[in-house]
Amino acid sequence: MIRIAAVTTVLLLAATACSSSGGGSGQGPSTTPAANATTVRISTSHGVLVGPDGHTLYSNTADSASHLICTGQCLSIWPPVLGTPSAGSGVSPSALGTIQRGSQIQATFDGHPLYEFTQDAKPGDMKGNGLSDAGGTWHPAGMSSAPSTGPSSGSGGGYGGGYP
Repeated sequence: MIRIAAVTTVLLLAATACSSSGGGSGQGPSTTPAANATTVRISTSHGVLVGPDGHTLYSNTADSASHLICTGQCLSIWPPVLGTPSAGSGVSPSALGTIQRGSQIQATFDGHPLYEFTQDAKPGDMKGNGLSDAGGTWHPAGMSSAPSTGPSSGSGGGYGGGYP
């Protein structure tokens, strides 16, 4: 019970940070990269994009190359995929690109910046699917529609529900 309250508190604080951070102009602060390499190999697994470590990559429906909604504390929960992407298995090279995020390069897919979700503990996890903040919703990148395998329990949508 204490674990649930602690996780909910952390996620609610992060949601507040994301929601209050406002829009960005593509010139966000320097951050710890989700991938340290200069080149980030991006592949598909089960119809979604994954990074070199096999973890699900996400995009936010309200985020674009010219308007970054995830800034400040939001980046501690949604670390950006930093580096120049290279197409792995199942990925069209023409769909990959980059944007400038402060002094760093962030990978994009179909024009949307890519992120990982810190609550995804292992490859194949998609615990960030369907979470909402700052007017947008997080979905695994490359997925044409949201899967039925989102948060494992609870009410889903938003940081406050759906965590064991």
